[in-house]
Amino acid sequence: MGNKFERNAALIGLGAFLLLTFAVIITVAVPLMQEDLYAASPSSPRYSGMFPDGKPISPQVARGREIYIREGCFYCHTQQVRTLPNDAAFQAPAVTLDDGRVVGGRPTRPEDYGNDNPALLGSQRTGPDLKYVGHRLPSKEWHIAHLIDPRSTEPNSIMPSYAHLPPDELDALAEYLLVLRDWAVPVQTLAKYPGPNILEATDDILPDEYRDLQNPYSIDDAAVLARAQELIEANGCLQCHGADMRGMTAADGWGSPPYPTNWFEAGKVHSEQFIFWVISEGTLKEDGSGSGMPSWRLNGLSDEDRWALTTYIKWLGTQE
Repeated sequence: MGNKFERNAALIGLGAFLLLTFAVIITVAVPLMQEDLYAASPSSPRYSGMFPDGKPISPQVARGREIYIREGCFYCHTQQVRTLPNDAAFQAPAVTLDDGRVVGGRPTRPEDYGNDNPALLGSQRTGPDLKYVGHRLPSKEWHIAHLIDPRSTEPNSIMPSYAHLPPDELDALAEYLLVLRDWAVPVQTLAKYPGPNILEATDDILPDEYRDLQNPYSIDDAAVLARAQELIEANGCLQCHGADMRGMTAADGWGSPPYPTNWFEAGKVHSEQFIFWVISEGTLKEDGSGSGMPSWRLNGLSDEDRWALTTYIKWLGTQE
């Protein structure tokens, strides 16, 4: 009886050992032999030294990441874009390169975290995913205003205020959020304009390829105006341009000029071609700074959608 028990115990032990060994081989050893599963991709910045484009990472960005961890931002924000349809809005813009390759516009993959230690995947999504927030919201002023008073930029936000952070920490945290993007996607070419306010610019700076474009829509087309309102809500345009669409200034918590534009004034002073250009390419001042509006051409809005927004802004120009 005793020998039989001992034999069974030995067999059970051997079986458990073999099962555990098999599990380790499948879950650890085999993946380690497939370097493409874990090697860092061009979209993964190395926070300890260099960006994927070869530029040194600033100490301010590294400090901002430490603050992000210290303040527990990953409790409510993930940094993982899943394959689910609802996550498509969190992807980086899809861009076709000169060699025909398409980059961006995809869920995250293991290699995207090759340089991310620890990987701040997050465990639940109380707030939006931030893996590529640097594409969606490329304005440091917006992020600082949102951190100080979340409801000033997102009326329905349940995020707590971080106004208790000193200015240098707010700046560092905003700098970190700006580098959360797919580094395989090239930086967009932004519309450049003189002065602190784009309302001061004229059609003289309009690129030739935009001068002869014709708006296919009329400001009297109610369906187009309704479509524009849907786009404005879906893409968070009012987070920067204000709930009343009259822009934001320092009085609204926006750090420094240039400020997001007053659409009523823009509809009065700018041509349809100028407005379409700015919506398409985003904004950047000649000295390299800017209000940080992204290129909606690169962020997935079709020509028709951008013309609908242009038509809506021109319509606002007739309302006062």
